[in-house]
This record gives sequence, structure tokens and C-alpha cells, in this order.
Amino acid sequence: MSEVIRLPVRPFARRLLTKRQLALELGRSTRWIELRMREGMPVMPRATPREHARFDLQAVSAWLEDRSTTPGLPLEQRVAQLERELGTLVAELKRSAG
Repeated sequence: MSEVIRLPVRPFARRLLTKRQLALELGRSTRWIELRMREGMPVMPRATPREHARFDLQAVSAWLEDRSTTPGLPLEQRVAQLERELGTLVAELKRSAG
């Protein structure tokens, strides 16, 4: 006869989601998740390089909420800012090469 032993579950432990599970939870595509990862969306540290990304839904939700309260610049202002930065980089390259 066997006996089932239930292990205690830590109440503060959070369930980690895969990329697909997170996409379903947020109503987005996995590609959208990948793009947000490049922008700094929080991802749990990987134990090995081959391990799949895991996400804490609460951390991701907080990160998305923080980004939504920060208004983005209009396109014209972003382009102007990038042109200024590009000009600065070109000047630096010329100065270091010359």
C-alpha cells in the first residue's frame, strides 16, 4: 500500500509563466513578448543558457503599467532627438579618427 505525502506549498511562491503562457495571459503574441524582452521586460534569471525564459506575471504587469504611465514623445520629436544623437556620434567619430 502506498501513501501520498503532500509537500507544503510556500504561500509567497509565484507561478512562473512560459513565453506562450504569458502571451496568452496578456492577449498578445509571442513575438510581442520577445520585442518587450528586448526593451527590458523583466525575465527570471536562467539556470542554464538553454533554459527557456520564465516570467513572473506580477513583475511583468508592474513593468507594463510603469511604461504606460510614461508618455512617449511624438514621432517628430523622437526623430529630431535621434538626429541630434547621430550628429553627436558622427562628430565623435571624426574627432577620434582625425
